Amino acid sequence: GGAPAHLTGTYAEQGESVMLNLTLAGPNMPVPELETLLPALGVVLPAGSRLEGGTASAMLTMDGAADKLVTSGSLALNNTRLTGFDLPKKMATIEKLAGIKSGPNTEIQTLSATVRVAPEGASAQDMKLVVPAIGDLSGAGTVSPANELDFKMSATVHTSGLMAIVGNTPIPFTVQGTCADPVFRPDLKAVAKEKVKSVEGGLEKAGAGLIKGLLGGKKN
Repeated sequence: GGAPAHLTGTYAEQGESVMLNLTLAGPNMPVPELETLLPALGVVLPAGSRLEGGTASAMLTMDGAADKLVTSGSLALNNTRLTGFDLPKKMATIEKLAGIKSGPNTEIQTLSATVRVAPEGASAQDMKLVVPAIGDLSGAGTVSPANELDFKMSATVHTSGLMAIVGNTPIPFTVQGTCADPVFRPDLKAVAKEKVKSVEGGLEKAGAGLIKGLLGGKKN
């Protein structure tokens, strides 16, 4: 339809296999034009949800045998909406910590990642997600061939809940479950570790300031 993309490269028969070396470039493609292709590409959205509006960009390379293809590169979504999926509600425990407001849909300002898809599963690195209702999310993780998720993420939000006392502190969390039914949990050990670092850093600066004051700002 109205989603132009360019596929270039080579293919060759090697025994009973077809070897591919291809590059796919698709800048600013309308998301609605791509939705029907997602299942064929192995992309599974949360149950009962769909993407509306916005654009997608892809720069991917595909190498190897056609039945064991390895695809890698960058993907991005801009100004789209995931309807029928309330991300803040899914992050209910984190919502209590951060004071996030929920809603029936998830507005996505930006989603970008470096991805690798192979027969043994998929991975996403350098993931950056900007959701106005939450804030900035980042992290990395993997998706198994059975669509099982294993992601370690961090959310930086303008806190108004229990975490408001520590300001705009990144809240580490994990994403598990499946693509159709993701499960979000705060990583409390990581939260505690970050706070200990923060307190230690504050004490170190305070101690240095005290010593400097006692010495009159002079170096020994």
